[in-house]
Amino acid sequence: MDHSLPSLDAFQAVLVAAETGSFSAAANALDITHGAISRRIAVVEAWAGCRIFERHGRGVRLSEAGHDIVAQVETLLLQFHDIRLGGLGGADMPIVRAGVINSFARLWMIPNLMRLEGHPKDLHILLDIDSRLMPLATDRLAIRYGAGPWPGSRSIPLTQERFRPYASATFAAALPAGLTPETILSHPLIHDQYDDGWPLWLDLPRLAVRPRDRHLPGYDLTLLAAAEGLGIALVRTPYGEDACRKLGLVPVSEREASNPKRFHIAVHNGRLSPATQRLAHRIEGLFSEEAGVRGDLRQPDPSNVCPIA
Repeated sequence: MDHSLPSLDAFQAVLVAAETGSFSAAANALDITHGAISRRIAVVEAWAGCRIFERHGRGVRLSEAGHDIVAQVETLLLQFHDIRLGGLGGADMPIVRAGVINSFARLWMIPNLMRLEGHPKDLHILLDIDSRLMPLATDRLAIRYGAGPWPGSRSIPLTQERFRPYASATFAAALPAGLTPETILSHPLIHDQYDDGWPLWLDLPRLAVRPRDRHLPGYDLTLLAAAEGLGIALVRTPYGEDACRKLGLVPVSEREASNPKRFHIAVHNGRLSPATQRLAHRIEGLFSEEAGVRGDLRQPDPSNVCPIA
């Protein structure tokens, strides 16, 4: 085993080859020769004392040991990258990168940003807004919506949500009293990118495509469309309730349905910085406060699938 530490370029070659599944594709991505990629990867394999890649058809795939090595190298390189972010907030202001999707950033993260950063401010949140699961590290967390967990991470489930239909005050005033699932189908419905909400609320196995309905790519867009009187939106409470109040939306039925999905805090499997733990606790606390569970910033429930400490 070669104990001299490989260069960052060598580790980067391993990561790109793992991502592309080909030494040739990795060479093209890094604008170097095939031979240079092979030499860099050989240096890392000699240092690690094992084969990282196995030949597979016309490409390569990670060996069993390679999967573990790549996961650790990726985390370390992310942490190297995050070190330079410290200069943005000053030496006494730790920075946490938070990965969120657009609608969550608009409806929840931005309105709560000052509370999440503390009063007085004791951390700086750098938003990474994307639909993918952001690579996680010591100073990173992500908020994701679904059943969870996600590969390569631990997830902490947040408040359970319920579906309830809302519309603009003007639209709601024109609806008949005692709206039922049967009668609501005579009105235009607004859908987001997920197609399971309305069938659950209507207690139907599926809902056929209807020309009168509107299908929008984001949850925030469905609420805006409802505020414009374009139809009835299915709100996920308590998450969407504050936005509903600001937009003047009102519930049009007392009927609710449990949402099998929810938001999760996703963190990586290693150690978290104190600032990342602090941010995760605050997010948990605000979600609980909105749900009326309790107003303090509660510590993680030991029964959760993953503690954040």
